[in-house]
Amino acid sequence: MKAILLFLLAFLVLPLQAQTAADSVTISGRVTDYEGHPIDSCSLFWQTPSFDDVVQGMTNADGRYTVRLPRGKYQSMGALRMDTYPHTPKGSTLPAADQRLEFWAWDFIADRDTTLDIRYHRMEVYGLRVFRIPGAMPCYQIFVRPMSLTRFQQMEADKAQHAQDVSNIEQGAARDDARAVRLAPTLDRLKATVWINGEEVPILMKQEIKEYFSADEWGNAYLLTVDRPKQDTALPYHVFKVELEDLDNGDRGEGIYYMEKEQYVN
Repeated sequence: MKAILLFLLAFLVLPLQAQTAADSVTISGRVTDYEGHPIDSCSLFWQTPSFDDVVQGMTNADGRYTVRLPRGKYQSMGALRMDTYPHTPKGSTLPAADQRLEFWAWDFIADRDTTLDIRYHRMEVYGLRVFRIPGAMPCYQIFVRPMSLTRFQQMEADKAQHAQDVSNIEQGAARDDARAVRLAPTLDRLKATVWINGEEVPILMKQEIKEYFSADEWGNAYLLTVDRPKQDTALPYHVFKVELEDLDNGDRGEGIYYMEKEQYVN
């Protein structure tokens, strides 16, 4: 009787394990700096649209990680080592030159086991979005807000020396005298490289644009127009990787965006 019960239990558990495996995927890879040095104790996290963590992971001494997460779509995925990150409530105790920003991947699609190697430094490739304009030339438009840690640190130092009272400023339509907060390099000092599905594509146009944070303050963002890859992929989506470098201070970073392929009605 005991043997029969054990057999029935195994019969029930095996399909449950198979279903669990089918409903999840493995993401693995290595996190390094741009010289190939591993980043150990780096936190990795997959998030909801409200930036709540769904799954977390951590790199080992060699910068390697393996995470099992539910199959599906995630608004964002990030990676950073907390003790190097200056924007926590306690900040970082490291010297300014040793501090780092984070890596971001946007609209992350977890539909299969994937190897994702990550590099990050002092340039945050934030707000990455990709779109196509119906009826326009067959190319892609990429919006990105580069954020240089070196420029941010300099801005904070300038604020300390030239404090400004903003308590009486009211929110409203964009003002002609809105203050510029340039956390990104200017057009001629930003180096950008774009890959689609692992293939480097030409950047046809690079436009510096204003992104208003409020009626009184704006930062410089970018719109990149890039060509299509020569080779297609069997995947139901394109994976865009954008690498940016500030030529004035050497800050570098990369970001990833997952774009589902267009579906047309025949």
